[in-house]
Amino acid sequence: KMSSVKVAVRVRPFNKREVDLGCKCCVEMSGKKTSIYNPQTGQRKDFFFDYSYWSHDAFMIDPSTGMFEKDSPGSNYASQSMVFDDLGKEVLDNAFEGYHTCLFAYGQTGSGKSYSIFGYEKNIGIIPLACAEIFKRMEISQAEDPDAIQYT
Repeated sequence: KMSSVKVAVRVRPFNKREVDLGCKCCVEMSGKKTSIYNPQTGQRKDFFFDYSYWSHDAFMIDPSTGMFEKDSPGSNYASQSMVFDDLGKEVLDNAFEGYHTCLFAYGQTGSGKSYSIFGYEKNIGIIPLACAEIFKRMEISQAEDPDAIQYT
């Protein structure tokens, strides 16, 4: 089912400065619900989004690949590929069906936009994953029908 707009939020790990300051996470996620709470008062505010991605903790770095992976089978960590599967593939599906599409990241400096969109090292983001998917789909289409993709 196609929707005009989808909204996703992602919680990133603390950076070095936040760790050094002893910051505490004040966000919780469950399904599509994202809750922000004040640890001093216990007051909580709930928000609902199409996707709520937890990338704050519950991950490890796989030494053989350098990729961030879930640290246990029950981990709720959202990897780059999970974000792409949910968001990027749908954008590509709609584009391949002839619809105009757009995906953008919004947030303050240091909030994790560049990581989600571009990634770094082995943990590539939505744009490189989308490029790989486009070429994969072109190869499949070309194998099924050599005249399917043409350009001049």
